[in-house]
Amino acid sequence: MAIDMKKMEYLDSHNFVEVGRQEILDASKHDEYELPEFSKEVPVSSKVSAKNGKTIIEYNWKRSKTPIIRIEKIDYRSAEDLEGVYRIAARDGTDSASFVHNNTTYIIRKTVKEIAMALYNAYGKIKGAFESIVGYIRTVLGNEYVISKVDGETWAFDRRISRGGIKYLDAESLGRKSKRKLCDMIVEKISEIHENSLIMGRFTLNNILVGEKDVKFTDLRRLRLSRRKSFVTDEFIGVLQYLFGVGIASADEIYFSIAHYAAQNEESCNDWYETKTGKKNPDSMELVHTIEEEVYN
Repeated sequence: MAIDMKKMEYLDSHNFVEVGRQEILDASKHDEYELPEFSKEVPVSSKVSAKNGKTIIEYNWKRSKTPIIRIEKIDYRSAEDLEGVYRIAARDGTDSASFVHNNTTYIIRKTVKEIAMALYNAYGKIKGAFESIVGYIRTVLGNEYVISKVDGETWAFDRRISRGGIKYLDAESLGRKSKRKLCDMIVEKISEIHENSLIMGRFTLNNILVGEKDVKFTDLRRLRLSRRKSFVTDEFIGVLQYLFGVGIASADEIYFSIAHYAAQNEESCNDWYETKTGKKNPDSMELVHTIEEEVYN
């Protein structure tokens, strides 16, 4: 579903209701905050190698007590041109941060090497609903970070990454129509990834980047393939419960969100229904009603 932040639209009783972009901008109370640059240190030396469209740069540093991230090794897709990124203005060990390089904004997330490499190597298989994973780094202190790229003007609910092309979006400042549209887009994206048996692991508003025409899932550190079809429906129920709890989804949207999801993920919903009730092959109304009851429970 396309969404233009300059003219957001929501289909309600077959009528489009226009939602002004200014409401989103008013909610984007962007705070400029970043760690002071304690040092102007540069690496003593570096070693560059490139193969199969990937570039690896290893940096050597003098001993230092500076708390900012100094990169020991960066592995990235050569098309990103991340050469020259050897220090990031965030504390080494911080969970999430962002930086700007060559007028492009990137997000880093602390993780373990195995997850960073798995996400990096899965590029091409997890496109569409997800942010672009473009590389990973190892810091001088031994922390591993996965790097994702932000495309165009973007809004986020996570202050930690609100820098450069990412503007902070305050959920409480959104009007009802904008919240409906946001709920609609999230349900559509969840439906899309669940069709491929992928689950986020734990969903919050910090897992979304809102672009001019779409939303994408960010922070993929818990992304995994579901072992059972019913698990994806369990996650969908949890997402609706969360969205209802934080005021993004209202009671009016719950039923229609479930109906949309069940039509797109019929097999997994039927598997969930059988696991839940012991019965097979429910009609569509019974299936939606049972999932709805579970959401409110």
